[in-house]
Amino acid sequence: MAKRALRLSTSAGVLTAMLGLAGAAHAADATADPGVATATEVAPLTITAERRTTNLQTAPVAASVIAGAQLQNEGIQTLDDLQFHTPSLTVTDFGQGNLFNIRGIGKDLTNVQTPSGVVTYWDGVASFPGFFQDAPYYDISNVEVLRGPQGTFAGQNATGGAVFITTNDPSVSHFSGDLEGSYGNYSDAQLRGYVNLPINDTLAIRIAANGESRDSFYSVAGPWTTPFNGTPGRLLEGSIRVGVLWQPTDQFKVTLKGTYNYIDHGGSVGDPAVDPATGGATLNPSDPFHVTNNANNYGTDKFFGLTLNAAYTFASGIVLRSISSYQYGVTNQNIDLDGTSVLPFTFSDYADERIYSEEVNLVSPDKGPLRWVGGVYFQSDTVDIPNGGFDIGLPPGGFDINIIYHTPKTTDAVFGQVTYDITPALQIEAGARFTHSSFTLDDNNFLDNLPATGVVLHASTDDNAVTGKVALNWRPNPDNTLYAFVAEGHKQNGINTDPATPFGPEEVTDFEGGWKPTFFDGHLRAQLGFYYTLYRHFQLQFTTPSQTNLIQNVAGTTSAYGFEGEAQAVFGPLSLNGGLSYEHSALGAVTIVDPNAPGGPAPVALGGRPLPLAPDWTANIGAQYAIALGDATLTPRIDYSYAGGQWSTPFQHFGEFLPARNLVNAEIAFAEHDWKFTVYALNATDLHYVVATNVGVPFLLRYAGPPGQYGFRVEKRF
Repeated sequence: MAKRALRLSTSAGVLTAMLGLAGAAHAADATADPGVATATEVAPLTITAERRTTNLQTAPVAASVIAGAQLQNEGIQTLDDLQFHTPSLTVTDFGQGNLFNIRGIGKDLTNVQTPSGVVTYWDGVASFPGFFQDAPYYDISNVEVLRGPQGTFAGQNATGGAVFITTNDPSVSHFSGDLEGSYGNYSDAQLRGYVNLPINDTLAIRIAANGESRDSFYSVAGPWTTPFNGTPGRLLEGSIRVGVLWQPTDQFKVTLKGTYNYIDHGGSVGDPAVDPATGGATLNPSDPFHVTNNANNYGTDKFFGLTLNAAYTFASGIVLRSISSYQYGVTNQNIDLDGTSVLPFTFSDYADERIYSEEVNLVSPDKGPLRWVGGVYFQSDTVDIPNGGFDIGLPPGGFDINIIYHTPKTTDAVFGQVTYDITPALQIEAGARFTHSSFTLDDNNFLDNLPATGVVLHASTDDNAVTGKVALNWRPNPDNTLYAFVAEGHKQNGINTDPATPFGPEEVTDFEGGWKPTFFDGHLRAQLGFYYTLYRHFQLQFTTPSQTNLIQNVAGTTSAYGFEGEAQAVFGPLSLNGGLSYEHSALGAVTIVDPNAPGGPAPVALGGRPLPLAPDWTANIGAQYAIALGDATLTPRIDYSYAGGQWSTPFQHFGEFLPARNLVNAEIAFAEHDWKFTVYALNATDLHYVVATNVGVPFLLRYAGPPGQYGFRVEKRF
């Protein structure tokens, strides 16, 4: 109880300090040096997730929006970084795959048959649900993080939330470009940039690229007899995006974008979460960056996508839009499965995933008391693991567990949402969605490369769901918005592979209310909200005694409730931003065999325990101050983020608890005309912390978050 009270007072103090600084800045603003550039108010934040542009400050949604320029200022270059600047969001990265959760809901295990409760969109297209999510953030317009179930409008249904990443479109207005290079410790060299080329008044091309090379964060040792091979944990990546805009008339616009990403992470690196010498009785005291290994390590992801966005505006102002996409990815890795140089256990895989999707919607004009959006959606998602593509070697070539997968999934949906102004200050919003999903599993598990020894499984499921949302939005004056809504979400059913058992769909009902105030003539804005969420048939993911992944529906009701708050402030040369969240969650009644129980596997009651990967508190605060130096500006910035302790599994053993972490980023930027020079430090205190655990044989493996990184950047705009 004392520890919880301490965390409460510490996190509350963060927000109090932020608002106190804002107040002090407001007082100082009246006598600000006229030679220092000042901003009149916080730049407006908009969301486009509902297929129209809406002011975040007046929309009845729980969301965070980060503009493209702010991504670099806050050190956000990948999905992993986003968790340190957004309330209630956690990312667990294993190199090849990651677990993305909002409010503890998303995905707890990396496998192909598990539905995800959080959907990531690139340029309006639902992307890969678990793998191929490490694409770097470059030439980005903005990132929107929507929290809570998203069950009434575009794209996929979701129970936890959605992330919309929008890249910059080509422009016919003028030629422009940017080139940025950086270098830091670990021989980290990066080059990125873009060029926008207007061809004529109706056609433009935008080309953006990113490349990075970095040594491994890890010190890896192996025995003299069978030394490890490869460069585990290093990074070598290259990405390119080409966009073409064609707008022959004011009414018709077509944007085609193609993106290719190559990411070589050398193979994900983990070490035992417990001390092998004690049989798992104590935590491993070693530094997570000092590991041993005797595998042939490698790991690459290659994936590309094509997106065609076409929109036609009728004379009435109604917009007809089509969003078509094709995505394809190949992943391949080999890692040390026991995390030591003692046992010869390895894991290797080779798989590909292809996704086709099409969405067509109609969007009403923004004018008038009645506004609406409606549409249809289709997606086909297939994962293939060929013969030899999944091998657990114990040791390789001696005793091997092999799996062949073929898992086609389809989604069909129709959705609609209506907003009506009851009065100029009071709006009601209602939406509904029907979703049909199908899932087929062709699975062959066999031993020692002998398919005749295996178990062949062919099964399929169908799932139908209707979800809805009703919201009230009240603006008593231009500076305040109050909202309340009830929303439903749905996660489709599926099939476990070992043993071959089905699991049912997960359903959620979410009750939320919030206040979005604006203070000091637009200098300070905030978004505050409370939620109470009830999950029925919660899909709990866990590891069995045979070290396979399984999903089981939880009986009764799984609940989560909490608070989320964000604020942005600008007072002359001082800019501030911050966020704070608290969540309490409890699993419904369920008893599951614990594979690592003292004395051997045994059933354990998990009801009442918190959701895995759901910290109770998260907090972040950032501040920067622009100092005018003639025609130049010197801007120091500092960011702090806190994520509370969290359990990586529902069983709550030693090594499965991820301790709280406090991270600090800092930079100083000097800008003059078209040039910008920046010195930066990420994880400035060089905190060594564990960000994830995952199944290993015979030990649970732990994975470290990035250590301290520092360096400089040079940017030239033209």
